[in-house]
Amino acid sequence: MHRITKTHLESFVKSHGFEQLDESKQFELFVNYSVLAGRLVNTYELDDVTSSETDDGIDGVAIIIDEELVISSEDAEACFSSGRKNHDVEVVFVQAKTSESYDLGDFLKFKEAIRRFTDSDNYESNDTVQNNAREIFDVILSNVPKIRGGKPNITARFVTTGIYRKPEALENAKNDFTDQLNDLGYFGDIDIEFFGREEITNLWVSTYETVSSELEMFSNAALPKIHGIDEAYLAVVKAKDLVDNLLMNEDGNLRAHVFQENVRAFLGIENPVNESIARTLDEINQSTRFPVLNNGITIVSPDVRVQGSVLHLENFQIVNGCQTSNVLFECRENLNDSVMVNLKVVETSNEDVFADLVRATNSQSKVDETQFLSLRPIVKRVEEYFNTFEGQDGRLYFERRDRQYVGRDIPAVRTFNVNVAAKAVASMFFERPDLAYRYPKQMYEQLGDQIFSDDTKESVFYAACLSLYRLHLLVASADIPQNMRKYKWHILVLVRAIVAGKDVPKLNSRKMEAYTKKLINAFSKHGSSVLDPFNEAIGIIQSFENLTDDRLKRQAVLEEMLAKVS
Repeated sequence: MHRITKTHLESFVKSHGFEQLDESKQFELFVNYSVLAGRLVNTYELDDVTSSETDDGIDGVAIIIDEELVISSEDAEACFSSGRKNHDVEVVFVQAKTSESYDLGDFLKFKEAIRRFTDSDNYESNDTVQNNAREIFDVILSNVPKIRGGKPNITARFVTTGIYRKPEALENAKNDFTDQLNDLGYFGDIDIEFFGREEITNLWVSTYETVSSELEMFSNAALPKIHGIDEAYLAVVKAKDLVDNLLMNEDGNLRAHVFQENVRAFLGIENPVNESIARTLDEINQSTRFPVLNNGITIVSPDVRVQGSVLHLENFQIVNGCQTSNVLFECRENLNDSVMVNLKVVETSNEDVFADLVRATNSQSKVDETQFLSLRPIVKRVEEYFNTFEGQDGRLYFERRDRQYVGRDIPAVRTFNVNVAAKAVASMFFERPDLAYRYPKQMYEQLGDQIFSDDTKESVFYAACLSLYRLHLLVASADIPQNMRKYKWHILVLVRAIVAGKDVPKLNSRKMEAYTKKLINAFSKHGSSVLDPFNEAIGIIQSFENLTDDRLKRQAVLEEMLAKVS
């Protein structure tokens, strides 16, 4: 393996706690993470997309609906039941090889595995991730009238550590595969590529590197001093420059993560408002009126600099104007130098001001309140509570927003975002690992208000995340078998019952403070006090025969597990 690639791989492995895995498995995880990170608006669990050793030629598979990873057929059904008829759907397949060569036989195996996945009437795989993804794929094909363009898109990446030089045999095999998928008729855009060390390194670096962009401004005006705002500007820029420099990443795709704080996903060109925007861009005379016909885009960044007529932005978020941004991206071929767009640019490092901007700029039309959970007061208090452990062995970092700790050399294994923390709390204290395991949408619908209630004790979040952190470290050090990661949400419930007792106090009670203190004390430092309860929990799980994926999705199995806690 090339030294540069190996160094990046080692950095990924150390950050995520995968030291005990063999190099080929580490590389699979590394590639899956790098390929998928830029396509998803939220973080995700690698276990949900990475195949096991029993895979049939596919190392990773992900089904993405509206820039979010879907991990159950039930959640896919929930997406399509919303009434929207223009969902963006992409199916991504990955194969990763640590060798520097591109073996035709390996690619053909990858190709046939994808064909079986997409075209077999009675698909069966020895791998749980692939079987689960196929169930979701079946839901997608049953809902194609609600998919933009009437078909999902497909992406396939065959990755090695070498340099791809387009040998004729592999190019012919790729073109044949593209033709076969076209003939199958299931997919809209078909994107099959061979990646090497340069491509995968660039994708990996983009996951942690500060996002910097520059824009030439046609005109700008600084706003007067505003409390909590470092700087603010009104600017007019070329729409084409906005797309090329801010919205598009290196591989030509939309930067999904810059919309992480914008609670409305793209509603599609077919949406009446967006269709009107697109029509404006199609007509030469109308397009020049774009800045007076459109409200523009609001951008927030912790670092805004204006030098002459050039606007410099780092780690920015588009908090309003998701629809406008997406339409401009979709219509980028029609943009010329006469099409302008208005920007409101705000610099602030104050997370409270940031949250206020998100809420205020997304309240003009009805938005489901569950989408504002991450902005609730409890989330700020949880972040502050995590920070009280500075300098301690159990120090964890709570991300109130995406990429909050990028560039600060903080291991990913110590960082917990709102979604992962919510899963940990739902599992550990609400005893619903089934929801965390496969039904995150249902989890928020059923438990979101309770988890993020203003009077929930902050220690609940820390205790849950600390327990999950210790589990990850024990797996990384091989003190716990790697295959136990699959049962992590159930393990959290069991270790809680073992350490603190089966009876869970109310989340807002003083008793809960004492209850969570037992867990925090037990798991704050490495040692036998950490390993013993996890070993007991794993012994309980291993005592079950035929603990299938289907059983883990049912709440009844947890009751059987808890009955074995003495």
